[in-house]
Amino acid sequence: MINSMAKTFFLAASASLIALCASVLPALADDEIVISQSKPYVATSNQIQHISETINLEKGQEKLQLTLTYYNGSDTAPGFSWIRIASPTMHFVSERDFAGKHVLSVDVSNELTWGGNQLIVTADGPKGATFNWKLTTNQPSVTKMIPEQAVPGHSVTILGSNFSSDPDANQVFFGTHKARCLSASTDKLIVQVPDYVEGASSAVRVVVGGLEAGALTAAVISTPYLSSLSANWVPPGSQFTIYGQGFSQNAADISVFVGPLQAQIVSVSMTSITCIAPVGYAGEPWGFYQPVKVQVRGMPARNRLTISISQVG
Repeated sequence: MINSMAKTFFLAASASLIALCASVLPALADDEIVISQSKPYVATSNQIQHISETINLEKGQEKLQLTLTYYNGSDTAPGFSWIRIASPTMHFVSERDFAGKHVLSVDVSNELTWGGNQLIVTADGPKGATFNWKLTTNQPSVTKMIPEQAVPGHSVTILGSNFSSDPDANQVFFGTHKARCLSASTDKLIVQVPDYVEGASSAVRVVVGGLEAGALTAAVISTPYLSSLSANWVPPGSQFTIYGQGFSQNAADISVFVGPLQAQIVSVSMTSITCIAPVGYAGEPWGFYQPVKVQVRGMPARNRLTISISQVG
């Protein structure tokens, strides 16, 4: 019997505690994030109360869609009979705005600055009256990238929700490299893929005002790059190797020209192409300092290299 009574008391006490916490900290919506919030202020006397609060924002968060919710009282504590809320940047709020309710939500987008924002509250009410506030925004999220293949130096569109309309407040990373945000709206970002992205795929991470918006995986079509040649001079019909990056393991994807003449490909890898110097230069005096041109899947390689093809070096 005693154990049963103790268990009943414990469950009742737990339920009361849960209800009290719920009244002090109202439940969040599924996509709502708390940027900053105050502890409940409790009046210690029946005199007029003077409260000074600071809303702290990280750089970039001031560009988000922001809602400031004031709580005058709760389910378990009285509110103040009158309340005045002033700020150097936000609109003045009084008890008239509450209209007899305990909760008042105000859109404060573009009214706050990064760093500290002062909130001055003057209120009158019974001892035990409570007041607190909560600054929230909606959770940013990414859903899709168009096209799904990323080409360094080209632009892609990232779709999602609750982005910032200020391009500078949205950060997009391809692996460890930051992309340039060209334009932004609440549901779409247009970004320029960084010139250098490692690997055949990359995690595309989006951060909005310091808040993680999620990540996507993009297939990366690397822009081919020519770094060096195995020799600066070779006789016609002999082999030479082109070194670089962003090539292909399939020779059919690659074409190599030395000047106007196409070179036969012998072997390929992601970082090298071995080919045969065109025999059309045999006996010709004009084979010196010919440009080496490489295309991978129709994409021209960056950087300029030259080679001389002649019987005599």
